[in-house]
Amino acid sequence: MIGVPEYQMTAALWARGILADEHGVAASDITWRNGGLEQPGRRERTPISLPSSIALKPIGPDATLSGLLAAGELDGIIAARAPSCFTTGAPHIGRLFPDFRRAEEAYFRKTGMFPIMHLIGVRRTLVERHPWLAASVYKAFVEAKRRAMAELAQIGHLHATLPWLVSEVEATQALMGADYWRYGVAENAREIEAMIRYSHTQGLIDRVIAPAALFAAATASTARI
Repeated sequence: MIGVPEYQMTAALWARGILADEHGVAASDITWRNGGLEQPGRRERTPISLPSSIALKPIGPDATLSGLLAAGELDGIIAARAPSCFTTGAPHIGRLFPDFRRAEEAYFRKTGMFPIMHLIGVRRTLVERHPWLAASVYKAFVEAKRRAMAELAQIGHLHATLPWLVSEVEATQALMGADYWRYGVAENAREIEAMIRYSHTQGLIDRVIAPAALFAAATASTARI
């Protein structure tokens, strides 16, 4: 029995997809419980209707996922944040993959995928009125990222309180390439296709959707100078 703050959250979507692809454990093989990680009362933000093959029930109104895990009433948790029973060092609570960095690096080498989490949305009526808007917003974020990444590589003034920050950047680029935090539709095509497939097999959407149907056309094919 595995707990998730929300079944439809992106972190859980990726975790379930990777468990299925890499370890043969389908979402339908697991009994799911949803609710607040540390505070009771959390529910799915958007109503979902899952097929009968997916067993999902909310936890009790006064319960938390962390508390249930600590009490042995859950076998595990998938969440974007570590539960308090893990961070406080409960002796019977640990990571599914203790050497998680090695596992994640091996996953990237095998698949070439860096799981993505968020989108920038623009109101449809604004894009219809200003067809250039979506591409311009995308380019602005790409430029902001370029500047931030350049600062990470500065040796004389570290932009995070880590002593070997520059070495970490270099090691990451050696494995994942210079643009390891990719922005854009084409740049993340493999990840987007995987997320659509995961959403379908996990009961969140009733059909496979073409990636092009999800994005403003101008962002999928931006002009280059």
